[in-house]
Amino acid sequence: MRKLMLAALAFPGACVSSTNGGVHPLRPLEIATAPYQPTVTAALAGSLMYEGNCLLFRDEASKTYVMPVWPNGSSFNGTGLLFHEPGKSDQRIMVAEEFLMEGQPLQWSTLSGATYAPFLSQCGYQPFFVASVRPAN
Repeated sequence: MRKLMLAALAFPGACVSSTNGGVHPLRPLEIATAPYQPTVTAALAGSLMYEGNCLLFRDEASKTYVMPVWPNGSSFNGTGLLFHEPGKSDQRIMVAEEFLMEGQPLQWSTLSGATYAPFLSQCGYQPFFVASVRPAN
């Protein structure tokens, strides 16, 4: 045991392995973003929650979770999200605030590449491209 601990101190990188060919774990406050998709096929009323470094949306009607994929330019600071819709003013959405999210659910297979792999492995919920947000009432 002592030799193992000494080896770990001498070669700290030796005990850490990278999974999925170098895919990084999500950094705190990292959110999934993609180019803006204006297509709306679904509208969900609910709220955001942040758990395990994943920003998720809970649909109140079905009690299910989705992982929003926000338009590029959107950002998250831990308590609120700035939703960036091209050509409009950014909108602030607070965690636990109820709102209506419109967009389209997608399958993970449509989000290829290493960019989204950390979100699939760490968050795992169905992705949902967000096209617009507005107050729930």
